[in-house]
Amino acid sequence: MSLIKRGPFFIHPLFIFISSLVALGISLYLYISSYLEVNAKLTDFVNKSNIPLVQFQQTETWVMILILSILVSLIIVGFSMVFYYYQKLRQLYRMQQNFINGFTHELKTPVASIAIFIDTLKRHSFEREKQLEYLDIMRHDTERLGDNIEQILQLGRLEEKKVEPDLRQINIRQTIEEFVHRNRHNFSELDISFVHLDNEESIEFDSKLFDILLMNILTNAIRYNSKEVKTMEIIFQKGKRFSELFFVDNGDGVEEKDLKNIFKKFYQVGKSSKGSGVGLYMATQIMKIHGGRISAESEGVDQGMTLKLLFKNRVS
Repeated sequence: MSLIKRGPFFIHPLFIFISSLVALGISLYLYISSYLEVNAKLTDFVNKSNIPLVQFQQTETWVMILILSILVSLIIVGFSMVFYYYQKLRQLYRMQQNFINGFTHELKTPVASIAIFIDTLKRHSFEREKQLEYLDIMRHDTERLGDNIEQILQLGRLEEKKVEPDLRQINIRQTIEEFVHRNRHNFSELDISFVHLDNEESIEFDSKLFDILLMNILTNAIRYNSKEVKTMEIIFQKGKRFSELFFVDNGDGVEEKDLKNIFKKFYQVGKSSKGSGVGLYMATQIMKIHGGRISAESEGVDQGMTLKLLFKNRVS
């Protein structure tokens, strides 16, 4: 439940903001009208009294009006900026709440699973083979827990520019296949195929960060896919200066208005969101420190999504 409660409409920031601008505009109008009226009467009095009217007095009047208009404009701009950043703050608060809820779930699930198996092993006697099966599940949950924690720590380092990538030539297909095999308990339901990606294609990248990149991309391909058969097609295209790696899934897809936002920190699509909202943001940061970039394409809801990774080719 949100900590920001809705109150009466007259204390809502938007109502206060609009009311302030209206009051300021009316005040300016009344002041200028009054000033011009007094000035007109004074001028009329001077003319009737045959008192010489100095030209600069009229100029001074309009200069004063101009200065007042500029000051009021600055005040309005100031109000607008305060309101804008207030709305941004509210949005950030909501996104952080979603992140906390999602990440807490990601931590709580493996912890609960481990606790259940520990209690089961304590209360019952099992054959050694069954014990090893349960211990393997607990080990996988422990690794999952460690991966989630390491991802958040790594994200902090990336944002603070404390990560110096250990650049090496890595074989793309071999690295992906080994990663999926090591994490087969996470991606067993994802059918992965390769297109135009033989065993010789390679890129210059930090292998550990590439694993984090794959973890986020492949996890999203499963998490945001409601189909019975979940597929991921990995396509590689090599150019003269840049190479492109495509991850094409058959998942739930994304509306066009959300395509750019999905790479923002804490952003999640829809109200009933899954995950923590930092996966693709982290992928963006990883690509940046390697001099590349990531983008997304989707034809709409339930039409799948394509993530495109652009790499700089190594100069020989």
